[in-house]
Amino acid sequence: MSDAFAFAFAFAFAGAPRRLRDSRPLGRRKNVGTINTSFGATDDATAATAVDDGPVSFAPVLDAVEATVQAGTLMALLTGQTYEEVTAGPSWARLITAPDHESAWVVSLPAEFTKAVACASDEKLAEVVGPWSQTEEFWGGEDPAELLDMLREWRGLAQTTRERGESMYCWMSL
Repeated sequence: MSDAFAFAFAFAFAGAPRRLRDSRPLGRRKNVGTINTSFGATDDATAATAVDDGPVSFAPVLDAVEATVQAGTLMALLTGQTYEEVTAGPSWARLITAPDHESAWVVSLPAEFTKAVACASDEKLAEVVGPWSQTEEFWGGEDPAELLDMLREWRGLAQTTRERGESMYCWMSL
């Protein structure tokens, strides 16, 4: 098992995310211990500077879902690929900071993910949000309307990131 896969697997079950905008957790409250903030940066070295304090010097940012399994299932639904196809490549949720950091990590998301989210129409987001909300990573009970709002915000972040020629990253913190 690769270090990146082990990291992704561990975070997939570490907890549900929350959103900065309204501070309501997405997912069941029993696992709100992980914060997952998406942001754009020009390169890995720049993104890695967020590891200690979070992406406070980056804008815009969005507390969304974790960048491994939840983002992978979204990508699969958006593209029609299988989850295994989406996450098989070495660029999926690639850890760019030290794996032994005490409580936070930064992972990169591939350009294909950013493009898929940025280019998703309102209709496509509405089509995938129902099945996505029922995946086991959301414990089958997330409110699709709340997730749809978050997906639209994530699309806006992905569009801004692409317009700036940046890549998307996720800061993951305990």
